[in-house]
Amino acid sequence: MSDIDAVAGMYNIIVSGERESADYRVPVDEFLSKLENRDLPDEICVVGLEDVLTDEDDIRDRLVSTMRKEMDYLNSQRPLPTIQFVVEGNLQGAGDSFEVEIDDEFYPLRPIFGRQIKKRDSGWLVAPFRI
Repeated sequence: MSDIDAVAGMYNIIVSGERESADYRVPVDEFLSKLENRDLPDEICVVGLEDVLTDEDDIRDRLVSTMRKEMDYLNSQRPLPTIQFVVEGNLQGAGDSFEVEIDDEFYPLRPIFGRQIKKRDSGWLVAPFRI
């Protein structure tokens, strides 16, 4: 395994350029296909989350649905998968939740990653697979 900023067994949301990401990078739609087919590598970095947050309702709904449907599968893998979502924007705390600031607009992460998002470090959030 490489030395990336990620906790295995959790979704890791990191800011592009601030944290070390996995070498294997895929767009959201390819991640969804891999997850649906249960064909994920041990480490994966998902790019393009900002597009899903800003204007792609269909992909956002599919992402949430697939992540919920496959959470038991993800939690049963050994080793647990290391999944990063890299965002081109700034992570902001908003009360007991978090948002991504993109082009001076704020987009909540809770609709995708659930209520259990926690700050791990600057530019790095984690959420359990059970969203």
